Amino acid sequence: MATILSLPYEILSSVLEEVAHFNAREIQQYTYGVDSTSTTRKAQRIVRGPLAPDALRWLSASAIRCVNSQWHNWACDYALRDLYIRRWRGSERWIQSRKFHAIQDPPSRDVVYRDPYCSLRETANLVSNHPPLASSVRRLFFDGFYGIETSALIFRVLRRCHILDCVTLPWTTLRYGSDEDWSSLLRSRENGTTLSSLGLQAVDLKRAQIEDQVRHMDKKPLNSLNVNFGHLRRIKLLGSSNLMPVNDDDLIAISRTARLEEVHITGTTSITTRGLLAIIRASKDTLRLLEHSPLSDDGFEHPDASLADDASHLCQEIVQCPRLSSLAISLPTICSELFSEASINWSGDVQIRAAGVCGQSGNIRTSAEARRAFFVILSQARSLIENAQQEKDGELSIEIYIEHLIFEPSKDLVHGDFSVGGLLSDGSWPSMQMPSSKGPHGQTGQYGKEERPYTCISLTEFFDGLSQ
Repeated sequence: MATILSLPYEILSSVLEEVAHFNAREIQQYTYGVDSTSTTRKAQRIVRGPLAPDALRWLSASAIRCVNSQWHNWACDYALRDLYIRRWRGSERWIQSRKFHAIQDPPSRDVVYRDPYCSLRETANLVSNHPPLASSVRRLFFDGFYGIETSALIFRVLRRCHILDCVTLPWTTLRYGSDEDWSSLLRSRENGTTLSSLGLQAVDLKRAQIEDQVRHMDKKPLNSLNVNFGHLRRIKLLGSSNLMPVNDDDLIAISRTARLEEVHITGTTSITTRGLLAIIRASKDTLRLLEHSPLSDDGFEHPDASLADDASHLCQEIVQCPRLSSLAISLPTICSELFSEASINWSGDVQIRAAGVCGQSGNIRTSAEARRAFFVILSQARSLIENAQQEKDGELSIEIYIEHLIFEPSKDLVHGDFSVGGLLSDGSWPSMQMPSSKGPHGQTGQYGKEERPYTCISLTEFFDGLSQ
């Protein structure tokens, strides 16, 4: 007699996954706590937050694990494929009461202490003592572990995960990890699998942590010839730090062996066009996605514009990437060469942020020569969009951010704050303007600053106003 156990594994896996999703809707999805208000000082139950995704998967598959060995293995693979390991943060205090509804007194002054690194230590012990469980982990995310000891624990976990595909690490692991740690993480494994995605997340540390000289140790693993990034397909550099951040020298060292398909560099102040250029040149034949959005107080200003290498021309280097299809980049300057190649395979929404025009000392607001050069840029971008729509049947949208203005060549629109022009012209310019959904920070609008809402006008009226 045929039963569910006789189903092919692929069908059985789909059935069990539906069961796990149903169980997830039935179990409690939020964590709760007790809080006392400053007025009544009476404790009340509060919602602390949603349950972590990995914890929710573990609970939803707990009943499946008890059926038989095959279902147990499936449940472990399902629950442990993505792990989010975070440092514990909390300031709970003890309440002396046997029943919640009988709580009358405020919490005591005794703070509940927990080892903030307990989750990392327990994970390291789990994967060391139970290798089959470690073989279920495909993606790992570490958050809040920035010390030397915790870096050692992180690499202890990584060495046990033999089918790991994607990992996000604190940037300090690039300083505290040895060349053996990194070569073990990046090399091809005996089962034929390799790490394909690496993320490094940086944050600012407290002053006491920065002043601790022990934390300034750097083992320089990238200088070793054994550390090879050749199997990596994606790298993500997120955030900035006030302690030994990821910099141009690190990117240059990575570029010696890397052949990347995706590069994400977001919210950084320590990486300039020098490091970006090294990555682009090393991966120009394989690169499909390039995102470079340096940290800025004004949305699309460029902290690294003055550090650009005059001998290099990023516009030309980007055009020479034949497989590049997705682009969002901040450049020191921009020129028409960036849109000159009809063979470009860009698609979707392309965002180009620049501080000026290549070869022009003045800006487009004050220099007629810079305006003429920029007008050619817009014409080339418009032609590239039309070519993509007609010959390649693709959707391409290009936005150019320059001098606190946003240009949409396909719609002949300019978004910005034109209130000064209205005052200088006694209200006669611009003659027609429309509300804009965009702002100094793209389509998210204003970002809590005292900036006027953006409006949009036609491209013709914008250049006519500047010429007057």
